[in-house]
Amino acid sequence: EVFSGSTVKQGEAEAVVIGTGLNTFFGRAAALVAGANEGLGHLQQVLAKIGNFCICSIAIFLVAEIFVMFPGFRFRYRRGINNLLVLLIGGIPIAMPTVLSVTLAIGAKQLAEHKAIVTRISAIEELAGVTILCSDKTGTLTLNELTIKTDSVKLYSEVTVDEVLLWSAYASRTENPDAIDKSIVGSLPDPAMARDGIVELDFVPFNPVDKRTQSTYRRNSDGAVHRVTKGMSQVILELCTRGMTPEVQSQLHADVDEFAGRGLRALAVAEESVPSGEADGEGTGFRLIGLLPIFDPPRHDTKETIRRAIDLGVHVKMITGDQLAIAKETGNQLKMGSEMYQASILNKPDELKGLANSVDELVLRADGFAGVYPEHKYEIVERLQNLGHMVAMTGDGVNDAPALAKANVGVAVADASDAARSAADIVLTEAGLSTIIEAFMHSRVIFQRMRNYSIYTCAVTIRVVTTFSILVFAFKFDFPPFMVLILAIIND
Repeated sequence: EVFSGSTVKQGEAEAVVIGTGLNTFFGRAAALVAGANEGLGHLQQVLAKIGNFCICSIAIFLVAEIFVMFPGFRFRYRRGINNLLVLLIGGIPIAMPTVLSVTLAIGAKQLAEHKAIVTRISAIEELAGVTILCSDKTGTLTLNELTIKTDSVKLYSEVTVDEVLLWSAYASRTENPDAIDKSIVGSLPDPAMARDGIVELDFVPFNPVDKRTQSTYRRNSDGAVHRVTKGMSQVILELCTRGMTPEVQSQLHADVDEFAGRGLRALAVAEESVPSGEADGEGTGFRLIGLLPIFDPPRHDTKETIRRAIDLGVHVKMITGDQLAIAKETGNQLKMGSEMYQASILNKPDELKGLANSVDELVLRADGFAGVYPEHKYEIVERLQNLGHMVAMTGDGVNDAPALAKANVGVAVADASDAARSAADIVLTEAGLSTIIEAFMHSRVIFQRMRNYSIYTCAVTIRVVTTFSILVFAFKFDFPPFMVLILAIIND
């Protein structure tokens, strides 16, 4: 089964179309984005509540004044209407929308200075109330750069780690390298060592069929010709005939399983001599020399950033499409917990036995989910919101767009796709999570200003309606029309 939008690198095939439009993978993601923006935002709900409070307060005292002035005191219509206008105009917080909008606009400018561009201004207020941050792993928590874990390299012959790295670099491209070749060459003290002292005679690049690369080269020091290959461990194992014993095979399988359990990708390396000295000459048989662990390392500031988030009362959850073992290993390194699950469990309540009483409980308690699809991210955010949490979501790809749109605050990280940026409320211009933490802190300062003003507004409404009503009830005080004008202009 092939998804629409997939890129075919080589070959040809005939296919039967089984879904178009909203029935495709992209279509379902687009439908989720379209349905995520329904309903009022949190700021609109808060303003509506404040408005209702002010209106109800004014209405109660207006009704009281009407009954006291006209049936009670027998005021004439013209005399009583001015007193009613004072309550009606003086008690309504006319300037509140303007003050809050200006406060948010100034806050957006301040956040922009800290590499966070606000695309929906009311998101600042919602960011201040976030209690859970769902973060993508690749590129946000990690560098999105494959790296060789040199302290965990496995050796199978009388060689050193440096020699294994150098041989694997010989079997790597130095011009236009892919991610794996770049990581191997980058592990050398000097990248130029990948071609120093040798003359490359032949190079076979990686392809999906052979699942390995191979280089044949001549050493300048003695003119000897050697051939080195690196690739998938099982493929390399089948090539090795020299020095291969059942014990070595068992050890290799055990090491690959160990790497997999730690969330590390394994890359085997083997070499052979070519006595004929020809590029296509027959070799003496490949000898397994090492197994390289490859991983995407966390950013240098991520661990500290997560600690700061926890101190701010924000729980960080990892939401990644990578394998579960990789997610757990990254979580352990970042001290963010390892209670992570496959996202498929969200649709299998029968598998929750012994884990949680409900899917909602599992989602709330989990430190992260692996193997997620767009609909999984959307569902996780939705469930957390239904539990009463304010949720922020980070992402960079098209598959993140539905969850970014659904979250209270969607954050598109640096170098995000256009789809992610358009669905997000805040766009970061600097990589990593540290910028988000700065945004949390500044948004809370901005929110405190808005909160203080809102409390002041409600207090002013109560003061106006109670004070002026008491003056009417107790002293039959008449308010001149000019006082209405003064209240409307200078009260806020």
